[in-house]
Parts: sequence; C-alpha cells; structure tokens
Amino acid sequence: MSRSIALDMPILTPVGVLAHAVAKLGLVIVCVLTAATVGHAQNAGLKRAAGDGDIPVFTDTYDNAEFCADGRGTGPCAIAPVDVPEFDASFVYRFLAYHAQRPFDRFSWQAFTSLMAPLDHPDQAALWESFPTRRDLFSEVTYPNPACADDLPDGHLLLASYLQSTGDVLIDQAGNFVLFETRINPVAADYIIANNLQTPAGRADFATSGKNIDFPTGHLQADVATKVKLASADAVANDAANASGPAIPASAPGMMGAQLLKFSWRILPNADATSRDRYFTRPARISLAGDQTIDGRAKCLDVTVGLVGMHLVQRVASGNGDRWIWSSFEHIDNVPLAANARRPNSIITKQPFEDGCLVPEAVEGEFAFYGGQLPAGSPANQPISGILKWADNPPYARLASGDHPTPPDIVRCWRLFSGTAESNFVWQTKLNDSVLANYMLLGTQWIGNPGGEPFGIGEVPRFLTNSTLESFMQDQSDATCLGCHARATTDVGQNANFTFLLDPGS
Repeated sequence: MSRSIALDMPILTPVGVLAHAVAKLGLVIVCVLTAATVGHAQNAGLKRAAGDGDIPVFTDTYDNAEFCADGRGTGPCAIAPVDVPEFDASFVYRFLAYHAQRPFDRFSWQAFTSLMAPLDHPDQAALWESFPTRRDLFSEVTYPNPACADDLPDGHLLLASYLQSTGDVLIDQAGNFVLFETRINPVAADYIIANNLQTPAGRADFATSGKNIDFPTGHLQADVATKVKLASADAVANDAANASGPAIPASAPGMMGAQLLKFSWRILPNADATSRDRYFTRPARISLAGDQTIDGRAKCLDVTVGLVGMHLVQRVASGNGDRWIWSSFEHIDNVPLAANARRPNSIITKQPFEDGCLVPEAVEGEFAFYGGQLPAGSPANQPISGILKWADNPPYARLASGDHPTPPDIVRCWRLFSGTAESNFVWQTKLNDSVLANYMLLGTQWIGNPGGEPFGIGEVPRFLTNSTLESFMQDQSDATCLGCHARATTDVGQNANFTFLLDPGS
C-alpha cells in the first residue's frame, strides 16, 4: 500500500533563511462573505476561530496597492502584471510554505481581472475578446460549419470545440455540452506570425533553422525589478516578525510577455437575470457540421453561455528557467470537493488517488456539474460512454438514439492551498459588486525547483487541474498543467515551449 502525506511545509532554500522568516510573517485581516458563497467558493476545509460565526479570520495583511499591477489603485484594475519580481531563481522551492504562493496568486488575480476589464461594465467587450482565437491564427483549424461566421452579430462568440484534451465530452446537469475556446494575446500572436509558425511549412522550416521556439517573456524595467527584490529581501531579513508580506512596486512599467488563454463555457438554459447575476455571460453562436448533429444537418445554434473555467498562462522573465506561470480559475458553483480530496503538494505517493476521486457523503447546494446520482464513496468523474450528438433544442446533448444521456457527477480532486483560499476571500470581497466575485482561483503553478522524482518537472504546487477543462483526468499521476505542457511539441516534433498550439491538428 502506498503511503502519502499532505504537505503544507516550509520552503527549502540553500541557506534555509526564507523558510524560517516566512513562518513568522503576518498581521490580521478580516474578510466577510456570506456563508453560501464561502461554502461553494473555497472547499478548503479552513478552520475558523471560535465564535466568529461566518467571518473567516486570517493572519495576513493586504494593502490596497496589491489589487492593481501598477500599485497605485485601491482595487482591481485594467493594468496587467508583467512579472513576479519576488520570484528568485537563487532559491530552490520544494514544499510550499504559506507565504511563498502569495506573490503568484496575486499575479493570477491581477492578470484575471485585467483581462476581464472593464469590470464595472461586464456587457462591454472584455480585453481578451480582442485577442485572436486559435482558429484565427491557424488556417488548418476550420469551423465545422463556416456559414455560421456570416453576419455574426457584434459581441457574439463563435464557438465550435466541445472535446477536452482527453477527447472526452463534458455535459452539465441540464444536459448541455460545455464548449471550449483558445485565445492568444497579441504578443504571442505576433511572435507566431513573425516566425511563420502559423503554417505547416513555416513550422517545418523553423525546426530546421536551428532556432528554438522562445515566446517573449514579460519583465519589469530593470530598476523597478531590482527595487522590489531588495525591498522584499529587507522585509524578510530585517523585520520578519512584523513584515506584512512581499513588497510590490509603486508602478509596474515593463514589457508584456506571451499569454495563452483557454476558456470553458456552459450553455445557460435560461439566460435570465439570475444567470447574469451569477455568471460572466456572452451571446454565442455554435458552429456544427452535419456529422455532429442528430438529424445529420449542419447548423448554427444561437445561445447564451456562461464562463465556468479558464486557464491563464503567461511567460515571465524572472525565476527558474524563464518558464511560464499557470493560473486556473473556476466558477464557484461548478462542483463539490471529493470525499478523498488531497492537498496539491501531496507528492509522496505514486498513485494520488488509487480508488479514484470519491463522491462525498453530503453536499450542500446545487452544482452545475454534480447531481448526486452516485452513492457516497463511489468513484466520480466517469466519462460518458458512447457518441453524443447535438439536438436542435436544449438539452442539446443526445445519444445516437435521441435519448438524453445521464450527466456525469464531477468532483474536484485537489484542495486549494490555504494561502490561495485566503487570496480568494480577499479578492472576492474586493470584487463584491462584480459578477467576478463568483469565480475562484484554483491555484497558480510555477517552476520552482530542478524537478526529478517525486517533484515532476519542478512545478510548484505539484498538482493542478480544472474540473471543467480536465474533468476526467484529475486523479491521474500526471494531473499537472505545466508537467503536461512541458511535453508539448510542434507538428514536426520540435519542442514547442509549453504550448500545444503549434500542433494544430492534435
């Protein structure tokens, strides 16, 4: 029988100084959310102080300057972060201490909210909607029914993909497909086009050129980055007992790096005011070929979709190996936590979930991807067997016979790191007047050590998955975003610098 331990341990560094210091950081912050929101949003098993009712009390300080990347605002803003200046390659991060993750989770939330701007006008086009899609860049990735692009109204998404990376299909409890969309920021798109990587011939020529695929890295101006690192080091070395966390720049001038985005969208069966209050929504048209529909006819379906998941991947200059930072977000109403959920740094085991991710004993509230059909203690996250086709009307997912399939019970296998749960409380409170308060950061993954067994490729935390994007592989030993993408190659076999984009046919 394999043994495992749930690690929430100090960072190990060459000198061991940072681990000792970060354990002593922190002052008090009180964040208030409703009990219902807390239950769905976190699933972290956090303990509250006796008598505090529904008010979770944490032992850290968050200055208003943390919520905008330029350090000058009082809340989330449209300015994107370009780097994590506290990320120091001279340290070897093995286990995740409480404060180690904070700069990365701050980076994730800043990046997420800047992409969703304007925050006070969710019906207006968000920043990411100006980014090209995978189908815009790669001509060989066509729409199943090209006619759906004709006369597409302004502000409508054009969606077509409904297969996860495993080839599986996810449907919600209403019996509707989840759709996926990939976007690339202009920095990454310009790099692809400048190197002719958007064509098969161009990728073949690049592979024989002797050059490596090397997406642009985001970085602060040198004087700003140095100032921040020195301030952070001084806080740890000189006043660890009273330090309020890593210093951040007063402003963040610099250069944006490559950014890759993957969205998962749920079709909202009743796009009423309640749905719009709970979800970030968009009108969308779904492009379908004849072999994807029950009646065998190509068609376009006009629907309203709500955002249920998002991977946000950004390349930064600092840190170990100039790698990518991987952030993953979900809607708080997606799924409950598995009965045997593990901490994301549970690494001393070859099989994190020997019996799969198990159905919990009791679940409060309703979830989009969990209906409680399976008995408690049984394996959840079972893919649908058989081929599903699209009907003309909701529920859209049908078996070949025309019958309605039974939606799978999906649970989240990995707990939130406690520092990430705290970050969620703080940011959700700041976003209290925005629909984005209904979203949670699952985790921020980064390369923090040289890797090797049992540390994978060096990703910290070791595991990270999204219940809407990797629904059926969460229990696998390679359930790690950066670990998986480290194997990415182009369609001609060249290392693709952590993205499968350059193998469009895969």
